[in-house]
Amino acid sequence: MAIGSQVARWAAALAVVASLAAGPVRAGWPNALPAQPLVQAPRVCAPGIVPINRRCHVVDFAPLGAFKGRDWYYAFYDTHWADRHGHHDRGFPVIFYLQQPATLRLGLWVDDAPGLAGRWALTAPARPAPIQAPDAVYLGFTLKAVEGPDDQRLFRLAGTHWRNIDVDDRSPADQAKLDAATPVGCTQSPDWRYDWATMQLRVPLKADLGGACGTLVAGVVAGRTRITLTTAKLVR
Repeated sequence: MAIGSQVARWAAALAVVASLAAGPVRAGWPNALPAQPLVQAPRVCAPGIVPINRRCHVVDFAPLGAFKGRDWYYAFYDTHWADRHGHHDRGFPVIFYLQQPATLRLGLWVDDAPGLAGRWALTAPARPAPIQAPDAVYLGFTLKAVEGPDDQRLFRLAGTHWRNIDVDDRSPADQAKLDAATPVGCTQSPDWRYDWATMQLRVPLKADLGGACGTLVAGVVAGRTRITLTTAKLVR
């Protein structure tokens, strides 16, 4: 009995030491920082990103380019599992950076895109668009939605990780720019969309009484936590 209790105390102590060594766990972030050899990445999911009881396979893998002194890579994983509700598939975009000479480490894991389910988990979305601005590097995603407009995300590189930028909450000043460029008799459609390659927002217009109204096009400037629109113009 004494030996058993001593073993239990040692196990508890080791668990505490391991948790301290791991550091704080971020919401929506794997408990470990997954790493894998670069040569395996196009065909094998990195360990530790998705739950171990889910089958995972690589749907897409590609280099993103070199910026801020590191080489970056993109992967899209599909995980499959079954429970009492049936069989399920879920897709996860993942960004890695290269630790020389040939090890990939996790930089970003998008785990909360509800549209990447079912057949959209098996179909690779458009690859993210790196945006190299004079003062920062950004990464724009357009993820397929099962219903409604596509899910668009923008991230800013901070060290070896990517921080989310709010692109959905439009400021009153930005909305005023769009309203000023909207012709009388036209209404802004909710099906607006960001073009990350050109850093523009495109807002289709609908005529109140029929006919063509054109599209509003506004430049996008990314800040640390949110975006700002430059002057909006009407394009017919």
